[in-house]
Amino acid sequence: MLIAVVDKAGRGGTRKVKSAFESVERAYAGLGHTLQRPVSAEIVAIPIMGASKSLPDRHTLFVSVRAVESGLLDGLVAHEVGHMLRTEQDHASHSPDVFRLIEKEVRIPRAGEGAFSAAFNHIQDIYADDLAFPVFSGTDGRRAYDFFSAWIDNNAATKTRNRWQNVGAAATNSFALGNLVRHALIMPDDPLWARARGFDRQAGFEVVDVLAGFYSDLPQDPAPAAFVAQVQRLAGLLSKAATA
Repeated sequence: MLIAVVDKAGRGGTRKVKSAFESVERAYAGLGHTLQRPVSAEIVAIPIMGASKSLPDRHTLFVSVRAVESGLLDGLVAHEVGHMLRTEQDHASHSPDVFRLIEKEVRIPRAGEGAFSAAFNHIQDIYADDLAFPVFSGTDGRRAYDFFSAWIDNNAATKTRNRWQNVGAAATNSFALGNLVRHALIMPDDPLWARARGFDRQAGFEVVDVLAGFYSDLPQDPAPAAFVAQVQRLAGLLSKAATA
């Protein structure tokens, strides 16, 4: 379903992106997942590894120059295709109708909007990775482990004095750990837990264990009302950490 790859950064790599996408597409097909909408890919100069945008008639995959030049391109593509598949499935985590319910029913302080947005995006990432992990990780979970451990190490080095920013970073640490737990790629005594808990202690709260459990235990295919309730719970956990 890949109809075009455009290099908007002027650094090349269109063949690599095309090859990675086609490989990921075949792996997904082998697992019974096939995109129904066409996909256009753009190589762009952005600070994150990549992103995607889904419309009713098409998807756009944004691939950073860094991703093209890394050894993680297939993982990025698998993850973003996971988001596209969830959108096409109208999964509660990727449903515009459910998003409208969340806007009506979930309240977060203005100061916490950034942290909540990041934490909510990680819910979507969990559901995308439920599809993506079998594609790019296979029997070797080391790449996933190394990728997410780097997130925790990076957050440990960038703690700020802003309470809500630290809560957002803790949510990211928790997502990384929860995702690894969900796919049985980390043990309870792994040193990553100690590093994430150390971040919490320095920031003045203790939230990583409960948030990691939240992410790891998200139900596979929740009904809209149940999903909104999960998001409400997440908002409460974040607010509690920010005001502890």
